[in-house]
Amino acid sequence: MRVLEYMRKDISGRDSLAIKNKDKDTVENLASIDEPVFSEARDSSVEIFTKGARMKYFYGDVTVKYNDMQIKADYIAYDAQSRTVFAKGLPDSSGKVSGNPVMTEGGKKYEMESVYYNFDSRKAKIKNMITQEGDGYLHGTYIKKMPDNSINVAKGIYTTCDLEHPHYYIKMSAAKVVTSQSGDKKTVFGPAYLVVEDVPTPFALPFGFVPSFGKRNSGILVPTYGEENARGFYMKDFGYYFVFGDHWDLAVTGTRYSLGSWAVALNSRYNVRYKYNGNFNLDYSVDQTGEKGQPDFFQTKNFGLQWSHSQDSKARPGTSFRASVNFSSPSYNKYNSNTISQALSNQVSSSVSYGRVWAGTPFSLTVNALHSQNSRDSSYSVTFPNITFTMARIYPFKRKHSAGKKKFYESFGINYTASFVNKINFKSDEVHEPDFFKKLKNGLKNNFSFNLPTFTLLKYIQAAPGISYGMNMYFSKATQHYDQQEQKVVITESDPFSTFGVTQTFSGSLSLSTRLYGLFNFGPHSRILAIRHMITPSITFSGQPQMATRGNGFRTFNYVDVNGIQHVQDYNIYSGQVNSVPGRGESASMGFSLGNNVEAKVRDKRDTTGKGYKKVKLIDQLSIGGTYNFLADSMKLSTISVNMSTTVFGKMAISANATLDPYAIDERGHRYNEFNIAKEGGLKLFRMTHAGFSTSYSFNGEGTSSLGSDYSPASGWITAPGNKSVSGKNDSQQQYKRIYTNPYTGEYIPGGWVYYMPPTVPWSVNLNFSYTFSKSYQYSNDQLLTKNTNTMTLGISSQIKLTDKLNCNLNTGFDLSKMKMTTTQFSANMDLHCFNIAVSWIPNGQWESWSFRISAKASALADLLQYKKNASYWDKY
Repeated sequence: MRVLEYMRKDISGRDSLAIKNKDKDTVENLASIDEPVFSEARDSSVEIFTKGARMKYFYGDVTVKYNDMQIKADYIAYDAQSRTVFAKGLPDSSGKVSGNPVMTEGGKKYEMESVYYNFDSRKAKIKNMITQEGDGYLHGTYIKKMPDNSINVAKGIYTTCDLEHPHYYIKMSAAKVVTSQSGDKKTVFGPAYLVVEDVPTPFALPFGFVPSFGKRNSGILVPTYGEENARGFYMKDFGYYFVFGDHWDLAVTGTRYSLGSWAVALNSRYNVRYKYNGNFNLDYSVDQTGEKGQPDFFQTKNFGLQWSHSQDSKARPGTSFRASVNFSSPSYNKYNSNTISQALSNQVSSSVSYGRVWAGTPFSLTVNALHSQNSRDSSYSVTFPNITFTMARIYPFKRKHSAGKKKFYESFGINYTASFVNKINFKSDEVHEPDFFKKLKNGLKNNFSFNLPTFTLLKYIQAAPGISYGMNMYFSKATQHYDQQEQKVVITESDPFSTFGVTQTFSGSLSLSTRLYGLFNFGPHSRILAIRHMITPSITFSGQPQMATRGNGFRTFNYVDVNGIQHVQDYNIYSGQVNSVPGRGESASMGFSLGNNVEAKVRDKRDTTGKGYKKVKLIDQLSIGGTYNFLADSMKLSTISVNMSTTVFGKMAISANATLDPYAIDERGHRYNEFNIAKEGGLKLFRMTHAGFSTSYSFNGEGTSSLGSDYSPASGWITAPGNKSVSGKNDSQQQYKRIYTNPYTGEYIPGGWVYYMPPTVPWSVNLNFSYTFSKSYQYSNDQLLTKNTNTMTLGISSQIKLTDKLNCNLNTGFDLSKMKMTTTQFSANMDLHCFNIAVSWIPNGQWESWSFRISAKASALADLLQYKKNASYWDKY
């Protein structure tokens, strides 16, 4: 009772937050709208209304509410005279305090050891409080909370670590948290210093502030610093971030190197919900190595443009618009790459497309702008526009209301496609040439395809006839003549869109196909029940009349060379355009193919009844095909293509292909009209001119391997010798592994040692292998040389999670034909709760480099609390 009376006097007499209460004749109604409301205490409550005191004490999980303020604690004392409440936690039988006060006000939550709160002044005096401010946490030993929700802190710390005892923090002598009318918070502090793992560091600040924004705000972007041997010290990405409303922002940054290189960048994002979103990046840099006046000095200017845009499908049903643009100067990736994959990329492309589908009709329209470039030879290809209009297949004779058996003519269908292409190919140094736009190539292609009714021959053969008509339109031409002075044939090209011409093609086809099945049964007691082989043969007959006519652009001119020899030159005035011209001569050909699929039916070991089975694909697809031209004057049979693909164990994908030539070669390496078997004899039906093989295998799971005398096959792991329970943990938690190699030095350890490792280790590995073979011939010094080219590469991509916090990745490869490693990169990332460690190492090749970075994870202190060290691949040059 004396303790309670002392607390009452302390609250009413000594509390500087209390205000003098006016005399009243009756006890205030605690349930009125101007009074705090207390919940019922879990344990008990005591009221004291003697000797002028008006106190109320609550024990056990009690809550007090007043307007938008709420305090919840295990102990609350309320002085009705001063309208002040005191709250704290209570110790249990072991002395551990629980139920510490939690105060909520203005949408903010505060945790503390104890608190005095006056309902009239709305001031609070708090001891040992923790509150979250933005990305960080503010700890205060002695705190006063003001009516405007500002907070005065004495002996406080600020950290982004969410632990009660943080790994690091900024120790502040005094601080104040203020809130602006817009809702933005700012923590201003006086002299402070950094503490890491309770060890003070020499890093100190005379004053500072930590902004905490309630919404996006413009502000300065902090740069990063470093050094390169080739370009010197640098300051990267220093700039300003602009916010333009709720849908658009812009970052303007700059980079400067001490040896003269510099760069500027614009990065913008935009997003309108249910309409569209995207981002736009523009970079310009002046990159130089060495010093001016020195022989090794080199300077180049680069630019890069990236634009990504996506339209929401609900914005305009029936239409679509997407953009993926990546356009840059040839050496942009070499000097400005942020990742190794970007630096290794030699081929980039772009696409901007608009599509429209007219609902209820077969018509659709697509408009594209395309771009591709190769940084190795500085070549570019730009297509704009690329317009395609399509009429999906329609059946003009099909009845709207079918009744009875379907008529044969109802299967007649037609579809139409029109495509206009305007394209230019150039090198980067040709842009400023006066005749640059004369490189434009364009044309309009029209194609009609007619589907005739299909029918069945001999009950099992499906026949599908077809007719097609094509018409290409050209807007420039190229004529040829013989220059007597130069003594050569000269080609003269007209300007783009300076002429108009048309070529036409007609063709017909008949396709015959069927399926054959073969089944081999092994018996009901065999592990393999049966193997099924499905063969799909098909033959396609096609024909085309003579198309080498003057109407299709074919021309002939005669000339006499300097030696008086008469020549006849045939050409097509539309050759070299984006759409190819019709071929010479009539054709009647037969295409043939033979498809194969092999499956096995095997018993399923997982089926406990012993009657279950499953299908296993042995060969997904094996096809052999070629063509035979009946009207060709020689070598009527084409090369034979063989393709095979399958999947083994559901994880290993295998594909192979080969090209077989049925004709022989002469003493100079030229094909001629004689079959290879007639010349070589034996079983040499074909000459293999090309072959390829590739496979990939992916596996992942949980590492459970173990070695040593204490190895337990049942569990795959061993327990601590002589310990069934260590520190109260069961056997499954005390699992160890015996290893024979020092994990740090790699040295062999006789007898091994017991090493702790988590019983389950997530990992994944992807292996890929490719092999290509090609054969070519060269006649030199009256001798025929055969050149066989073999290329073999092995690639490995893997990741392993050694612990819940540590991830490691490896990407490498080996060129077996050159016996050298391809670009290899090892990277690791470790989560240290509030810090993050990232390591990257490229040990060999052009991009040899390494980097190490440790930094705070929270954005508020990421730029302040970080250490970074790296060696750029530029340091070699």
